[in-house]
Amino acid sequence: MLVVGGSRGVGRAIALEAARRGADVAILFRSRRDEADSVLAAIRAEGRRAEAVQADLADPAETRRAVDEAAAALGGLTHLAHAAGAMGQWAAVAEMPAEDWQRYIAVDLNGCFFALSAAIPHLRRSGGGAILAISSIAAQMCQARNAQGAAAKAGVEALIRVTAKEEARHHIRANALAIGLTDTDMARTAFDAWGPETAARIVKGIPLGRIATPEEVAGVACFMMGEECSYLTGKVLQLDGGQIIAG
Repeated sequence: MLVVGGSRGVGRAIALEAARRGADVAILFRSRRDEADSVLAAIRAEGRRAEAVQADLADPAETRRAVDEAAAALGGLTHLAHAAGAMGQWAAVAEMPAEDWQRYIAVDLNGCFFALSAAIPHLRRSGGGAILAISSIAAQMCQARNAQGAAAKAGVEALIRVTAKEEARHHIRANALAIGLTDTDMARTAFDAWGPETAARIVKGIPLGRIATPEEVAGVACFMMGEECSYLTGKVLQLDGGQIIAG
């Protein structure tokens, strides 16, 4: 399995869960070598092969090179989990700097496209496989001051649906997991932007009364990529503790 954005947060949890389920795992990371090395050590502790490749997902040539290196290290590629994302600043459309918008779209949407387009030929050569992209309920909720998140993840979900339609004949499934608030650096950044009172009110409004753990997300992600879901493709599953239905 290749986990894009596998050095921290949800990506790290997916990489470790995949290893526990018996997969050899390669991760793509952008800058934090120490965190990537920590993930490699944890994967190897499960008795699985582990590799880490550095790349900037906003660069298509770098992404293709990194995916090719990871596939070569694993001896082929059958599963891709895309969990990378930019740390965006919350701002209204009228006040958002163009460079913030461009960087977010470059990493979250363009980066997902670059990773998928580089990985799909490897999955085809393996005779099929599964793709899982981590999305966000932001694509449906369209919160104020989060236009970049809503737009990027809506694009990711559309990309996944198109990929599922195109690649089904190659026995490749593609799905997305739209997550709600999860205990990661990104959630903490959002809490800081909202302020303590608003953050507490939002968490209280989640029907299950808490945010998710990365491990909970990883369990569902690996399930969706597993044989138990061999007839699941082109779908976006929401994992949000009931946040959307609460309004």
